[in-house]
Amino acid sequence: MSFDLEKHLIDLSNAPGISGYEGPVRALIRECWEGLADEFRVDDLGTLVATVHGSGPEPRPRVLITAHMDEIGLLVSGIEDGFLRVSAVGGIDTRVLLSQPVTVHGERSLPGLIGSRPPHVIPQSERNKYPALEDLVVDLGLPARQVAKLVTIGTPVTFDQQAVALNGGLVTGKALDNRVSVAAMTQLLRNLRARRHEWDVLVAATVQEEVGLKGGRTIAFRLQPDIALVVDATFGTGPSVSEEAGGFKLDGGPVVAIGPNIHQRLFDRVIEAGKDLDMGLPLEPLPGNTGTEAWAIQISQEGIPTALVSIPVRNMHTPVEVVSVADIRRTARLLAELITRLDGETLRRLSLDEPGPEKAG
Repeated sequence: MSFDLEKHLIDLSNAPGISGYEGPVRALIRECWEGLADEFRVDDLGTLVATVHGSGPEPRPRVLITAHMDEIGLLVSGIEDGFLRVSAVGGIDTRVLLSQPVTVHGERSLPGLIGSRPPHVIPQSERNKYPALEDLVVDLGLPARQVAKLVTIGTPVTFDQQAVALNGGLVTGKALDNRVSVAAMTQLLRNLRARRHEWDVLVAATVQEEVGLKGGRTIAFRLQPDIALVVDATFGTGPSVSEEAGGFKLDGGPVVAIGPNIHQRLFDRVIEAGKDLDMGLPLEPLPGNTGTEAWAIQISQEGIPTALVSIPVRNMHTPVEVVSVADIRRTARLLAELITRLDGETLRRLSLDEPGPEKAG
């Protein structure tokens, strides 16, 4: 059966799932992964893990691939005369909130709109400032008595921004950080069906990354993989985000992180696989905390050799993020190639006990 990657990405983007409330998007991912893995499990925090058995002798080494499925959003923190006060879940930029349509996930899904005072009643000194989050309200257009029956404190709120295909193989929508990487894992699982690999592959759609890397931290501790490959988003080029400023071109392929958060020898193997695929992998120097699950997974248990591959996302942490579908395919292809190269000698070669061409310290 043919697979429409663009439609899959759009479906993932449209699914609700802010940090801590990932149930709807998790159910969609599980449905899409059905038949592509040998085992499924949801851990106690909500991370979905699909296991694809390798062909090597047992006990087989295991590689963990993670991408977080949660999105930034809002949480109802107060109800005043039928209007909802909200707090941020994850890194919300208040500049994009005013006039945004939202969905309030109460007793039923309720359409709403984020509003504020009109400029006519705002002091002149404040008119050129973006309103603070506490000055915004969600208007459901319902009487206060009905709102009280349908919405409670703690109700999640997501952006009501339907993903659409743009020109040039691009897609725009909400939550593409990091549903774009979840789509890459779906494509990876499909690619692995036609590839022989010795190691077991553990593919995890993780939770609560946007509020503290929690899903990646706990699943790495539980599974104790031999190595880990984290797939996340990085900054795509756009207005005022040039390559010189740290952005990466959309449709330019996956980006590979380098720095202390990344295992040097595993990094070398990622680059080698990319070269053999004729992929010019751009490098992203990250001298400290990468802000991704790689930061948590690297130091789980006694330490896990970890690499980070990122997909460029334009307008990150807004409801109109933009990504390239071709970058998803390239990322999945790179990961599949790397996985098929894992063999009985890999761990020895990655071990820092073994002599190797280390870079100067």
